Amino acid sequence: MSKPKYEYKQLKVTELLVNHENPRFNPVEHQTEAIHAMIEDQQTKLAALAEHILEYGLNPTDMVLIEPREDHWLVLEGNRRITALKLMNNPNLIPDTYPRIKREFQKLSAILDAAIIENIPCVAIEDKDLANEWIRLKHTGENAGAGIVNWDSQQSSRFNSHISGTTDSRIIFLDELKALDTIPQEYKDRFANIMKTNLDRLMGDPDVRAILGISNEAGRLSLVDGVNPYLLAVLYDLAVEGISVGKIYSKDDRRKYIEELRARVDQQLQSNPIDTSAYGAPGSDEASPENRPSPPSGGAGSSAGVGDNPPPPTSGTPTGRRSYPVNRRTLIPQQHRLPISHPRIVKIFTELKSLDVETYPNACAVLFRVFVELSADCYIAKNSLPGVNVDSKLGKKLEAIITDFEGKSIMTAHELRSAKQMSSSSTQTNSVKTFHTYVHNMDVTPSSADLKSAWDDLWTFTENIWR
Repeated sequence: MSKPKYEYKQLKVTELLVNHENPRFNPVEHQTEAIHAMIEDQQTKLAALAEHILEYGLNPTDMVLIEPREDHWLVLEGNRRITALKLMNNPNLIPDTYPRIKREFQKLSAILDAAIIENIPCVAIEDKDLANEWIRLKHTGENAGAGIVNWDSQQSSRFNSHISGTTDSRIIFLDELKALDTIPQEYKDRFANIMKTNLDRLMGDPDVRAILGISNEAGRLSLVDGVNPYLLAVLYDLAVEGISVGKIYSKDDRRKYIEELRARVDQQLQSNPIDTSAYGAPGSDEASPENRPSPPSGGAGSSAGVGDNPPPPTSGTPTGRRSYPVNRRTLIPQQHRLPISHPRIVKIFTELKSLDVETYPNACAVLFRVFVELSADCYIAKNSLPGVNVDSKLGKKLEAIITDFEGKSIMTAHELRSAKQMSSSSTQTNSVKTFHTYVHNMDVTPSSADLKSAWDDLWTFTENIWR
């Protein structure tokens, strides 16, 4: 294979053409149409990009990729940047139907440094197939590691702490836990799965820290008497179970979670007592693997279940708990199963277990919305709920099912909290209004994290609809 040939150039913005076959919009014929299509697709995002370019310049780690096109150069990668530069150079390219965007670019044009639009670093490539491979790799996710591997919330926090000169005590504490032999390796291998917001909620609550044996002195978290079984149980919930934010969102939620945690750990310790002092403080002799006692039966550290689904530290987990792997690539975890009787809804459920939610968040959001409503329709028809039918609004359908569940004692009021938020809230990630926004608002893009969180919060409710 011959060595790829690249030619590095410094070009003027007037020498560059916005790609009329950009995947961001349907193909068009003319340059003006391509610019207008980009404006329609990106809108105020273009102004934000232009402001960033004026402040910091063009990204030196991501050069514009081009190919020759007659006496100009066609942009293969970097069309948003070039469109922003063209609009700053000539705001009159913006149609009058976008007055706000036009005003923004007129302001930016007045302070534009001509050097930015006259010396644009570009790389020309001759091999179109090779160019397409670089573009594909940039825009289609991790590709098993060959593509861009995004930072998780913990990694982002470490970077922000580094550049700000501050420290994130909770990330530091998590890193310190990872170095302890008293934490099962199966858990530590999954620390990257821990959602930073969940960790912050728990570690920021003094009542939670008290039962876990964690002190907070001068903003530094540390273990008081080594690793106790309650801390192991919480780490299991965070790293393996992927506990939903709804269980620990408020102070009252966390109080109930701690009560449940204490009950299941104490139940296991009562049936299988261990000498918890042998867990020892960090760095003590008692904490060494050979002196450490076996965790509660069937629990972490035993050979049983090591692999994709490490066992919990206690066996007293209530039967209602479910596993929600937060690092999954699909909206619906593979272990979630429903006895769906309707053929089309079965297909939708199967597709949502197959589609990569990181790559196709819009498709998953719309299908998720359809799945919820069709599931509600089936339950309402099967149980002949009064006052609602297939033509009712989704919020009304959910309210009718919630009322039916409460009347039949299928779920408690606390267990129905997420479903009630869906029918009434305007801000929750699982609310009807949020799902309507995904479908009808062209400027709102669903995030994979929000979609997975919404599924996790509604899983028990959904499961009972089909039970």
